[in-house]
Amino acid sequence: MSEDNLDDLDFDQKQSEQSFHIEVDFYDTGDFSSMLVIPCNDAYIVVSNNEHLCTLVHTCKEIECWEQQEGTLDDELVERIGAAIQGQTAQ
Repeated sequence: MSEDNLDDLDFDQKQSEQSFHIEVDFYDTGDFSSMLVIPCNDAYIVVSNNEHLCTLVHTCKEIECWEQQEGTLDDELVERIGAAIQGQTAQ
């Protein structure tokens, strides 16, 4: 593809957020699970053991305002993962 054709494409010039890792103690046992978080527009795709665990969206500024778009986690686990994501993105 030539330079001229590249100029015709509509690329989003904003630099996207980079993926990052979080660790969450799901059951308060001291055993932390490491997960990869991939920001995608307003959602966060969470991957654990090379498998899609869930996709979360932060619906307000409060820590309990995480909503699961995809996945089957209970609300408490969604809040724990959301809090870890929020802690990482606030840095």
